[in-house]
Amino acid sequence: MEKLYFEDINVGDAFTGAKVLVEPETMIVFAKEYDNQPMHTDPAAARAMGLEGVIASGAYTFALGTKSTSAIWEQLHFLPSGLGFQMSFVRPALGGDELQAHVEIISKRESRDPSRGVLGIKSTLRNQQGVSVLDIENVWLLRTKKEKQS
Repeated sequence: MEKLYFEDINVGDAFTGAKVLVEPETMIVFAKEYDNQPMHTDPAAARAMGLEGVIASGAYTFALGTKSTSAIWEQLHFLPSGLGFQMSFVRPALGGDELQAHVEIISKRESRDPSRGVLGIKSTLRNQQGVSVLDIENVWLLRTKKEKQS
């Protein structure tokens, strides 16, 4: 499959990432290392807080979203990005959930640098029921065909 350049993308285009599993043991090991709060590491404490059980930390959820989205990046002439990030953790991710990124292009503009273009994206990381656990709006940079001709 040929990778897409900035010129190949239109507002409204949508992409679907890879499915990723929330591994319960990995989720807890990650939390013990990076976000050692009881709702992320202790099932009894999580239930005492009114949760179904241990929930994934935000950082772990974001990492799984990145893993799912990387399948989309592979389809594009993607450049290092991460500009204008806005994230909302909508619902907890739970051990055993299967998550998948859904990305929609919401804006498009040329960059001052003619070798790249700027895409505004809205990404939702959804569980197996199609319910969003993480919403992200940010900017991606893509190579242009002008760079290819240089």
